[in-house]
Amino acid sequence: MGTYDGAMSHRVAFVGQKNYEPLSLNRSIRRAIELCGFDLNRVRGAKVLLKPNMLGAYPPSMGVTTHPAFVASVAGIFKDAGAVVSAGDSPNGVYSNEQTWERTGIRAACLEAGISEAAFEASGSVARDGLMIARAALDADYVVNLPKFKTHGLTIMTLAAKNLYGCINGMQKTALHRECKNIPEFADVVARVAGIVKPALTIIDGIVAMAGNGPSAGTLVELGVIAAGTDVHALDAACCRLVGLDPRELDTLAAAQRQGLWDGAEEIDLAGDPLDTLRPKKFSLPVTYTRGMRDWWVSKFIVARIWSGMRAQPRIDPDICRRCLLCIDACPVAAIDQAKTDAAPMIDEDACIQCFCCHEICPYRAIDLRKSALLRFAGWMSRRRSRARSTR
Repeated sequence: MGTYDGAMSHRVAFVGQKNYEPLSLNRSIRRAIELCGFDLNRVRGAKVLLKPNMLGAYPPSMGVTTHPAFVASVAGIFKDAGAVVSAGDSPNGVYSNEQTWERTGIRAACLEAGISEAAFEASGSVARDGLMIARAALDADYVVNLPKFKTHGLTIMTLAAKNLYGCINGMQKTALHRECKNIPEFADVVARVAGIVKPALTIIDGIVAMAGNGPSAGTLVELGVIAAGTDVHALDAACCRLVGLDPRELDTLAAAQRQGLWDGAEEIDLAGDPLDTLRPKKFSLPVTYTRGMRDWWVSKFIVARIWSGMRAQPRIDPDICRRCLLCIDACPVAAIDQAKTDAAPMIDEDACIQCFCCHEICPYRAIDLRKSALLRFAGWMSRRRSRARSTR
């Protein structure tokens, strides 16, 4: 993995786009690609892999996965440029690949665009930097990353870098959740995957975004944005600014800094439509995030010593639960069980590692995230600190 020399400038393009109408969508994506400085002439004759967000078997209307029209448009652009194009991802390992390809509409998008499906699991994995990466991602000449603009209960946001976690096949992702003891450790893994895959270009589908308790149970927001860049960390930093999140508080960016993959002082050259014209009036972040806590020594002290008390706890609402039991399959530490037939599953809070895989997988939004008392208290202290600093 290379390191930055501190003198680099990265260009990020923002283009307003209100809907998924094919003609206007195609124009806006082409504009974003051109503005961020990616030369489509480079890909003639090359193998290009599109890596959308295919988290699970969710229909496009839920706003969980990259919209199929977005995938089809990018596929057409790269085919027109002379590339040999495929698309693929590794879903969360609970839903079948067939279900995911069908329900997300991405199989239909591939057929429409005349591109092939890249079966990550079938391609096998290759060991890189202590991680097992899907061979399909490593065999491509160019990886084009197509994330969905969403919040995430564990990492605050899932944008360019986090989307590449899908380049780890199947249940191996679950095993890594089990091995990572806290958010910084998990964020380090995400940054390592991004550093290994090194997408040549990332284009984020932020036309319909997800706020609140994402990545699958949040609130849909008509953000109306396409964001593009050739550096995943610069793009993530710029997207944080768009929704009012200090990039220094995004755990994956902090991890990239620790690994020498990103320098927060680097200049980001913004192109396209001004952020002020695209910025949403309101964009709520997950309940697991409290502004200003990550750079405060008091918070760091508490988190280092009583981590579990500073977390949000997933809770299953028995009235909403449909007893599909997918949460039991998703839990990496077997902390969820069904005591009686037809009863809603129960979460063993002592065994729970707060990875929120259950919350992420639930198709009925029956699992909520609730702040612990200590986290609520720390948030209150942090807000007081922020107000005090703003009046100085």
